[in-house]
Amino acid sequence: MLVYPAVWGKHHREPVSGGMVPARGQALYIFLISFLNIILLLTPYAINQPQASFMSTDMQTLSIVGNRAGVMAMGNVVALVLFSARNNVLLYITDWSYSTYLLLHRWLGYWSIFHTVLHSFMLMANYMATGTYGVELARKYWIWGIVGTIAACAILPFSLLSVRQKFYEVFLVSHILLSLLFVIGYYYHIWYVYGYSWGYEIWMFIAVGIWGVDRVIRLSRMAFQGSRTAILTAIEDVDGEYIRIDIEGKLLDGGVAYLCFPTLGWRFWETHPFSVVLPSICANFEGTSTSASDQNTTPMPISKGISEKSLGASQTGTVATISTNDRKDSTTTFFTRTRTGVTKQLASRVHGVGGSSARLRVLIDGPYWHSGRVSLQVAQCSGILCIAGGVGITACLPYLAQSSTNNTKLFWSNRKAGLATALAPILSALPNTVQVEITVGQRLDLDSILSREMLRPDNDRGLAIVVCGPPGMADDVRQKVTWLVRSNPACCAYVLVDEAFGW
Repeated sequence: MLVYPAVWGKHHREPVSGGMVPARGQALYIFLISFLNIILLLTPYAINQPQASFMSTDMQTLSIVGNRAGVMAMGNVVALVLFSARNNVLLYITDWSYSTYLLLHRWLGYWSIFHTVLHSFMLMANYMATGTYGVELARKYWIWGIVGTIAACAILPFSLLSVRQKFYEVFLVSHILLSLLFVIGYYYHIWYVYGYSWGYEIWMFIAVGIWGVDRVIRLSRMAFQGSRTAILTAIEDVDGEYIRIDIEGKLLDGGVAYLCFPTLGWRFWETHPFSVVLPSICANFEGTSTSASDQNTTPMPISKGISEKSLGASQTGTVATISTNDRKDSTTTFFTRTRTGVTKQLASRVHGVGGSSARLRVLIDGPYWHSGRVSLQVAQCSGILCIAGGVGITACLPYLAQSSTNNTKLFWSNRKAGLATALAPILSALPNTVQVEITVGQRLDLDSILSREMLRPDNDRGLAIVVCGPPGMADDVRQKVTWLVRSNPACCAYVLVDEAFGW
């Protein structure tokens, strides 16, 4: 009741009125952040009158409250920069996901903008009350303060969810440039008034230091991994919606990796996150370029009239497979859905060479474990239930492959039969204790699945529920699970893992 449900309604990953509704556990920390920002802004203050600097109590209040708001703005900036870092040390201390930290990053940003605007207006009101605003307006520190304030306010409209979803590259570039302009404006705003005498500039140095260290670690990871070759392969019978990426000569052990394709376009610095298909599974189907009749894999059960034979390897040997001669001993595999941005460019590169595959240079930053240390929680449960939609299956594979319980099940829904065909050898390589059910072209009966599994008496140590797929499906699972537990005392304890990457 306090952690998993959405704050209101059933939507958490699906946007509501142009915004995201946090889970209740996330909302508790958002409330804590907001409470501290309000309390520490309002109290305590020491107002001393009469004195030489301020002619009245109102003038002194305007000045000291405004100055405190300025300090709190940069204090929040330090925290939000840390929360947005891929190499955030708090990810290794807590079990929180990277998506949660990005959510808190945005809320700290809202408070930073609020304090920045409040600082500017209260100091302006103070100077107008003393009749010195015209003089202060011409000073360099005030000009740079205006620059910083405008940059902070401009970040907000460029960071709206609609902009992030439809024009992510615009959001990313504007976010970096406006943040840089804000930091420069803050630095000169302080330097022209105080120099290095009062220490206000230290906040800026800490924030820039965290940002710089994170970038250095990213570049170091890329340099350590080295430049690799990525083989892009089209998956048949999916209308160009999915592609497979194989990186030769590098074996990652799961998690999320950020891939940079420097020769893909003019934005050579961009990276994009992909879920790693577990290497131990991929090793069992490398080189499966023979006919379906030669396969030793066991077809997975599938509904809606898709034949078992279609779930074996491709009869032509071209569906999501690379011949053994073209692969190296260590290969990391990714499956991705083509949308906009990088994935759209990758798909156009595959289909634009007159064939079904292409080669690109790639740099690797990762792997990262952005879901937190959930494997420790999952290992304590007596059952694992994975619910996947589309390419979300890749995030569920590590839980399935490493499961030590006999009660492990996967329910996977696809819109395209070709993706099920391409991944059938991988699923066949899972442990024999894993039960798999695949549907194509229809939705999973989540009510029936969750009711049956959560009422099983053998889940005495709890059930780990892992969901990865479209936002609507993930929200349905979250809502139905919490409703079942509230309405039926016989339901087992559970751990809910929503494998999603937040922006």
